[in-house]
Amino acid sequence: MAERDTQPWYHHFWPWFVIVLLGSSVSASLYTVYLAMSTAEPVIKEPLDQR
Repeated sequence: MAERDTQPWYHHFWPWFVIVLLGSSVSASLYTVYLAMSTAEPVIKEPLDQR
């Protein structure tokens, strides 16, 4: 009879690899949104008569 793997999921490498990969993607996207919002330049609307 073949031996079964009875370790819990958190003792394996691949679930943690996927979690870290997804977490780093979310962190990088949130940091990008933060940078875009904090360093945004104001929009200057030009008056119609000065075109």
